[in-house]
Amino acid sequence: MKFRAERGEFADASAWALRTVGARATLPALSGVRLEVSGDRLVLASTDLEVSSELSIPIQGERDGVALVPGRLLGDVVKSLPHAAIEASVDADRLRLKCGRARFDLRLMPAEDYPPLPQPAEDASTAVMKAQDFASMVAQVARAASADDARPVLTGVQLDAGSRGLTAAATDSYRLAVRTLPWEEQTEGTVLVPRRALEEARRSADSLGGEVRVVFEAAQVTFAFGDRHLTTRLIEGKFPDVHQLVPSGYDRRLEADRAELIEVVKRVAVVGDANTTSTPVSLQLTGDTVHVAAGSGEVGEAEESLPGALEGDPLDIAFNPRYLADGLDAISSERVYLEFRDELKPAVLRPVPPEGGQSDPDGDFLYLLMPVRV
Repeated sequence: MKFRAERGEFADASAWALRTVGARATLPALSGVRLEVSGDRLVLASTDLEVSSELSIPIQGERDGVALVPGRLLGDVVKSLPHAAIEASVDADRLRLKCGRARFDLRLMPAEDYPPLPQPAEDASTAVMKAQDFASMVAQVARAASADDARPVLTGVQLDAGSRGLTAAATDSYRLAVRTLPWEEQTEGTVLVPRRALEEARRSADSLGGEVRVVFEAAQVTFAFGDRHLTTRLIEGKFPDVHQLVPSGYDRRLEADRAELIEVVKRVAVVGDANTTSTPVSLQLTGDTVHVAAGSGEVGEAEESLPGALEGDPLDIAFNPRYLADGLDAISSERVYLEFRDELKPAVLRPVPPEGGQSDPDGDFLYLLMPVRV
């Protein structure tokens, strides 16, 4: 194998491939990045057996071949290279890199030990959407997925493709986030994707822009960004029916300034535990005021009020402050609705649509939150 590549392109491709290198690989080969030269293209690939990535870049190829390079070492070397063209060649079990006056001689791993990477079927169902819209949707929804591996189904994000578009939903049983995006090209199918894989796809969509192609298959889903592909295996199990979880209406609805409310919640929650997850914040809602309070006589107390417009009877209700702040943070609109039945039933956060026919970046996003007994 022998090729010449631009330093910037090679460094960017290496960094992208390193995202899915096995950090604690039981199979040593998984800690490597696979390089394959075919003509004037270099394909870089990596996997941790859950998520795999593959991309290709243009090069000046002189000799086709395959090499398996220790991933972290490759990343460290490439970051340190001067700004000059890279010349690479394989000699027996060594990868020789030359960049400007710098020379590196890296010991290779046995390429035959590397497992075959999953490839999407040519006839698989595929849909297309704007990459920035996809990234925004994942950022809003994935935060509600569970971190408890004892309940694997809840650690994933369900992607449900239909005629309306792509609906993403996640829940940890204490909160639920749901968002639907319209298609540019549509398909049908439902998959349960690990949160980590979806976050990697979001990072790629955010940085690359353009459009993303989502390929649905029975055991895997692939997110394609031009010449870059991210494939993940799916989580098995039945995801909760989100339509049954969302209330069909409300008895009370509060409208408030989103930025002001999130600031007050975070400030008042400081008197709780250090991570603000155990001590709830109470919201006392009246016609034109939201009174936020937290704490106890043993630790300390805090309270603050802000304006709000309440439809319906006054209500006292309490929430986990981090979960409430997460929901408010997921919305980008200036004002938010909080819809309630009573102090024991889940509340729903929604963005207030912009006035004057402006486009709504949040679309039909909703965030359901279970109250806390105090």
